[in-house]
This record gives sequence, C-alpha cells and structure tokens, in this order.
Amino acid sequence: MRKFVFCLICLALLFTASALAETYSFNEINASVDIPKDYEVVLTPFNLSANAAWMERHGMDYDATLNEFEAEGILLQAYDAENNRVFVLSALADLDGQTYFDLNNQDEAMRKEFRTNHTNGIGYSTLGYSYSSAKWVNYKGTTLRFLQTKYSLRQDGQQVCTGYQRRTIRNGYTITLDMQVRDRAAKEADNTALEKIMKTFTFSQILPMPEVPVKLSISSAPPTETNEDTFTIKGTTGKNANVTATVVSLGSGGSKNYNVTAGKNGAFSIKVTLPAQGVYSVTLTSEAEGAKTAQRLYSVTFRQGMLPVDITLSPNAVLSDSTVISGSTIGGAKTQLSVSGPVNFSKTSTSKTFKFTVDTSAPGTYQFVLAVTKKGLEERVFTYTGTRTYTDAELEARMRSSAKKVTYAQLSKNIAEGKTVTFTGYLTAINPSIDEWVLTVAMTKSGSSYKNSVYVISKTQPQFVVDDQVKLYGTYSGKYSVLDADGNVKTYPRVDAILIEAL
Repeated sequence: MRKFVFCLICLALLFTASALAETYSFNEINASVDIPKDYEVVLTPFNLSANAAWMERHGMDYDATLNEFEAEGILLQAYDAENNRVFVLSALADLDGQTYFDLNNQDEAMRKEFRTNHTNGIGYSTLGYSYSSAKWVNYKGTTLRFLQTKYSLRQDGQQVCTGYQRRTIRNGYTITLDMQVRDRAAKEADNTALEKIMKTFTFSQILPMPEVPVKLSISSAPPTETNEDTFTIKGTTGKNANVTATVVSLGSGGSKNYNVTAGKNGAFSIKVTLPAQGVYSVTLTSEAEGAKTAQRLYSVTFRQGMLPVDITLSPNAVLSDSTVISGSTIGGAKTQLSVSGPVNFSKTSTSKTFKFTVDTSAPGTYQFVLAVTKKGLEERVFTYTGTRTYTDAELEARMRSSAKKVTYAQLSKNIAEGKTVTFTGYLTAINPSIDEWVLTVAMTKSGSSYKNSVYVISKTQPQFVVDDQVKLYGTYSGKYSVLDADGNVKTYPRVDAILIEAL
C-alpha cells in the first residue's frame, strides 16, 4: 500500500512539473530543453509568423527578426516580461564547431584555450563581448561540460545587454544558452533562472567524432597592440605539422608568409617581423597529415611610440554595486584610474597587469578616466561613463535591509530626520489631503483602546481600512501638530511612508 501511495505521489509530482513547463526539441543539435510556462511568449523560427502581432506590439520587425534568427543560429527566444529578461538558445555550425566538434572529447589544453578565449578577449571582443568570468561546469547525463560565464555586450559604443551564458561545443555546433538583461545590470537571480532552464537541457544523441582539424593551442599569441616591429608566436600542434603565419597589411594589401615545422612534441615558435606601421591581420595555419587544417585569426596594430594597452574588463553603461577595470601594459608603465561622480576615487598601479575595483553602489552617473603613461611613449587615455540606478525591487530590498526598527519612545525623541525606520501598528484614521493622505497609526492597542499614535504621510492612497494592522517603512520627518478637542496644540512623531504592508 505504501509503495502504491509513493508511486501516486511521484506521478503527481511529474504531472505538476510537466504542467509548469513546455519541452522544445531541436533536430539540428539533437537536444531538447524545458521552458517554464510563466514566460510571456516563446519565439522559434517556426512560429514567428504566428506571433507577428505580438512582435509588432513590442517594436520588433518580422523580417529583421527572421534574419537575426538565421544569422545567429537562434533556435528559441523566451520573454520574461515580469523580470525584464530574455532567454536565448542558439546553435552555430561555426569555425569553432568544426575545430572542436565535441569539447568533451578534446584534451585539457584545447578546453583551456576555448575558456580563456572568452576571458582574454581574443575570441569574442571583436563582437563586442566582455566576459568577467568563465568556468567549466559538468552536468549530469548526456549534457556534460558547459562553460558558465557572465558578460556584457556593447555595439557601436552602446551597451546592448548584460547577462549570463552556458556554452559548449557538441555535435559540431557552438551551443549557447543565454539569459539576457537590458536596461539594468544582470544579477544573481537571472543566473538562477538560467540555471533552472539549463538543468532541463539534454542531448538525445551524441554524434561520433569525425575527422577534426589538427590540434592548435596558442601559448603566446600575436599582440593586439605593439610599438615594436617584431613579435613571436608560440604554441603546440600536431607532431611535425607545418605551421604558417600569414601576415596581411590592411593598408597596402601586401602579405608575407612565415613557415616552421613543429617538433616531435608538437611545439612551435614563429618570429614575425612587420614591414611598416599599420594594422595587420595574422592568420595562423597548421597542416598535418591525416587531419584537417586548423586556423586562428588575429588583428595587430603596430605604431612606433605607442604605449600598448590591453583592456580586459571595462565599465558597463549600466553599473552594479562594484565595477572592475583591468588589463595589461608593458613594464615600467604607470596606470592611474580616476573616478568622479557619486564617489571620488583615484588609484595608481605600476605593474604590468592592473586591476581597479570601484564601489559604485551609490546611485548616479560615474565618469571613469584611465591614463597609462611611460616616459618616451605616447600617453593612452580611456574614458568610460556608467550609471548606477536601482530597480523598484532593488530599492525595496535596500530599504528593508537599512530600515531601523524603532519604538514609540525612540520616535518621540528627536532622532535624525531622514532616517529610514520601520514599525508595526494599527490604522486608526485615513484622511485625504490636497495631494496626499494623512494616516494615523497607533503603535499600541489594548482591548479597543489605541495609544502611541504616529502620523504617517502617504503620497498614494492606502489600500487598507481602519483597524487594519500594518507594517510600515518610511523616513522620520520630525513632528506633526494637530489641535485636540479643547483647541490645544499636540505634537506627534511624523513619518513619510515608503511602503505599507498588511500583517
């Protein structure tokens, strides 16, 4: 009997879980995922026309959206209007997909290269992505390794969104589960929502590894910026592979090849000399017998007298409580960050790598000026602007955590005006005024008698009635004077309401 009841409970739980989510399957990548039913709308390449009216109401052009789906390999977009976020699942049969095919079947060096291509900016900075973290997470079943990241995306100098991602390469596709947030900074609740979906993601079939490109792992990449005409590329590839660095001037169009043969252990080193100042593309190619050719692409700016600086983390347009600016330069350089706005901040670093952490929790607009100098080289100055704003939910959470619980005796004393306080009491009167409501809240009740009254000023009409017990959050604003029945002036504590809750 117990076993029968237990089975019924399991079936009930299974039914409830399935009723709260809908499963979407994708033949391209042999995978499926569950989307909670509380998302407002779910768009796929196959239902765009059916949702054309919804898209129009939200300012989305049908043709542009269809082109975006095709170009970016978007399989699904789920809109969570209540929390102002969008979940996007995409799969691209791109160069990385061809190179790695399945990251679970690659060695640690290849997986490290894929991960660090996110954090060092080599792989995604040209697309506008800045990753502040990237680590591997191993999921159960067929899902296995996914890279867990936090990022911001800028395009045309403007921040597009921030968010969290889960990314891997499986079945020849670069697969990304992305929780995007616009008009505010991404927070841990967004990551939690993404993780809830991620745990439902599963592969129905794992394709066997085909012939894949020869291993090509870079330990010393071409510099993004340099003031010297010579640099060295180092790495490992296939045994005795032929490695070529093709350097093309984007100004003149001239090109030159540098060739070496990797050793028996696959190690190689190529010394490259640039013919003149300018911007170059560098294509690194490795060819080995029995394997497909592997390639890596780089951009190099060479200018004599330039002080090379590589910015790895920069401020977002929408700031969170803490902002990090980090990067690297050459030895002997001085790096100084100055911040003005709600706070004034100035700090200097003289190391090759620098990292500044700024408290940006106070609301307002911040101006960041990063100056890098070294005698004999031109000064480099980077400027950023970011704004810290609070959502209604953040304001409420901050107010709750900062509010001081007070007694009537404390309110009756001259505590600092503007201090955020909280207390409980009983509504004994609700009186409309010109553009506000004056509430009388008694903090003590004995039988049918009330005492220790506080006058509360509310800018909005309260959704309560007399005798309701409430919890109030507000700012202490001095005294409130009234005339009693005998014409005498009496004063009471006054609080300007921020939030009133029923108890």
